[in-house]
Amino acid sequence: MSTPIVGCILTLDEERTIARAVSSLARVADRIVVVDSGSTDGTTRLARELGAIVLEHPFTTYAEQRNWALEQIVERFGQVYVFTLDADEWLSDGLVAELDALRDRIDAHDLYLIPLRRRFDGRILRFGGFGRTWLVRLHRAGTARFEGREVNEHLAVPAGTSTGRLTGWLEHDDVASWEDYIDKHNRYSTLEARARVEQRRRGEPAITVRTVLRDPTMRRRFLRQRIWDRLPARPALRFVQVYVAFGGFLDGRPGFRRALFEAWQEMCIDLKAERLERGALP
Repeated sequence: MSTPIVGCILTLDEERTIARAVSSLARVADRIVVVDSGSTDGTTRLARELGAIVLEHPFTTYAEQRNWALEQIVERFGQVYVFTLDADEWLSDGLVAELDALRDRIDAHDLYLIPLRRRFDGRILRFGGFGRTWLVRLHRAGTARFEGREVNEHLAVPAGTSTGRLTGWLEHDDVASWEDYIDKHNRYSTLEARARVEQRRRGEPAITVRTVLRDPTMRRRFLRQRIWDRLPARPALRFVQVYVAFGGFLDGRPGFRRALFEAWQEMCIDLKAERLERGALP
């Protein structure tokens, strides 16, 4: 018998997208666990109506929330594979078919890298550095935990972990509404600023060459910490990087707007980090 797959979704006021996420994940997952941190809309009701198990847990950081969710899944279901999905994501038909074919041999690897495809302002982004992002979204429960970072948390993979790679797309829609998008990224910039300041205070952890070569997320983090964070005028550089160097202009108006948002996000992080270092931001 194949090892069961349990889907896991973190939520907070995701009424607009939760039905699509749960319905999509239900195509491949044997059970779905939604961990909610205090939604005041219809998120939990919709999730339950679609058959998901809804657990309530106060939010502290994304890493702690995800680790708590993993602990609950292991406690309830034992040795399973966990598919982690964000509420604004869904599985493409190609990824569903690939996972169906994988079921009888899923134990061949401890975790799987899956390509993420982003939609922004009504268009699939093919350039600007957003055309394909490899993420660990399917892993054997108990083999790894999320590192203790406030945002952009990463599944810390032990050395020697067997890694597979899928080709079917995981779909992501950045903009359910502009209000939500702006509010979310304002919160993210605060969390990222705190993470960067804490990183500087603690000192940079060692990142081995093997880890950088094996793990795309750690490779991006290494380049950001060791090179990008030390450059001047990063907001302007980020716009040029996304729109010009990475060809974002080829995505038309959505590509231009995304480049502007990327520059704005970088500026917000810098401003908030400066205030944090002066003790002026809670």
